[in-house]
Amino acid sequence: ASTRMELKTKLEKVLNCRGILKEDMMIGSAYVAGQYLKSCSLKKDSGNKSRVHVIGTAGLCSELHAAGFDVSGGQDPADTPSGMSRDELAAYPFPEGEIDALVIGLDNDFNYRKLCIATVLLQRNPDALLIATNLDAFDLVGFDARHLPGNGALVSAVEMASGRTAINVGKPSPTLSELIMDVYGLKAEETLMVGDRLDTDITFGNDSGMKSALVLTGCTTSSDIASLLKDDESSQMIPSVIFPHVGYMLSLSHDTE
Repeated sequence: ASTRMELKTKLEKVLNCRGILKEDMMIGSAYVAGQYLKSCSLKKDSGNKSRVHVIGTAGLCSELHAAGFDVSGGQDPADTPSGMSRDELAAYPFPEGEIDALVIGLDNDFNYRKLCIATVLLQRNPDALLIATNLDAFDLVGFDARHLPGNGALVSAVEMASGRTAINVGKPSPTLSELIMDVYGLKAEETLMVGDRLDTDITFGNDSGMKSALVLTGCTTSSDIASLLKDDESSQMIPSVIFPHVGYMLSLSHDTE
């Protein structure tokens, strides 16, 4: 998960549009996680900040700090071992006090040690919220579209080990759509959701009452669409319109002027 500023910088580079975008135009999963936890009014002891443990990047930690939380976890020092034995877990010095939430974001350095620590923290803090920034199964990389495991794989590992079920604040969660509509004063029926995933982007748009546009430059292929149309139970994943790539949207807007 990236900070809002990181998202802005990335989009400016990709779209070559420096000076146009603003930080408050960005709503990423890390920002949403922080705003959701703030809305939960987590308990505070003696005026101290609520404590949140993180599996994820520095960007996720930064957004949670900015939202007013005391954050632990995140990226480990380079020399931290990736494994953890039974004896090491038994002797691990967990910090005193409770945590109020555990947030899981995509972590390319996720390992058995982080899984062990998260599992025991949830065991010791049964009232702590378990939050997922998203439940994406995979992304596609390389010329042959190899599956790169997504955050959903990490969340599933923690859910299985802890016996808990995470609250998803990313797509297609209504938490995200409610935040977007509230922050920007939008009406769902006048909003278009553009994305490349059927199970998250398109489902999110449709469930939220928006129109949805699928672009075929990411995880979804034309054969996926053909299979979807044969499945009556997948109607919520059918987009309002399909574009080969985002550039077609620009050409259509020019044609209507």
